[in-house]
Amino acid sequence: MDIKYKIELEEAVSELESGKIITIPTDTFYGLACDATNKVVVNNLFELKERGVDKPVPLLIADLEDLNKFNANVTGIDKLISKFWPGPLTLILETDYNFPLGTVKNDGSVAFRVPDLKFTRDLIRVFGKPLTGTSANISNFPETKNLDILKDNLKGKSIGKFVDIKCGEEDLPSTVIKIEKKKIIIIREGSISKSLLESELGKSFIYE
Repeated sequence: MDIKYKIELEEAVSELESGKIITIPTDTFYGLACDATNKVVVNNLFELKERGVDKPVPLLIADLEDLNKFNANVTGIDKLISKFWPGPLTLILETDYNFPLGTVKNDGSVAFRVPDLKFTRDLIRVFGKPLTGTSANISNFPETKNLDILKDNLKGKSIGKFVDIKCGEEDLPSTVIKIEKKKIIIIREGSISKSLLESELGKSFIYE
């Protein structure tokens, strides 16, 4: 671990522990991260993004094993997870864990992702809690991998730290899917296309 990496990691953890919102790199674009289990901080995130809590944000976790902590229902999707995690695939899963408003959909499901970027996963492991993984922008503004553009777009916003680590190489946002029994519902087609899902998983699922 080089010195800059270590400093960025330690400073990011410190800001998160003090209840701040920070920007972090992911394998896709920069994201706005905060403690996804803290309802006050999550509410602050929505105010910063100028976004309604009726549009829940996804959560970033470090490992597949993290899903067990949150009682997420992963029945029948082992192959899907092993193929695309870590990576740009967001899975909407049922869970009875008491996450705050703004992270849980009306049906009790939560969107989870394991990003394919070492720094992000290291940050989650050291912090010890899932992070919000929403794009680092104000609603209706585009995502970015450029830190200077990011700082300009969020000028005047209460950001604890802009993590100075590059994003990964994905050019599109993550693909968001929901699994209902043997049906895959594609909410947003991103880096992982429907055709790729079909080619990897074959006839195991029905696709919509």
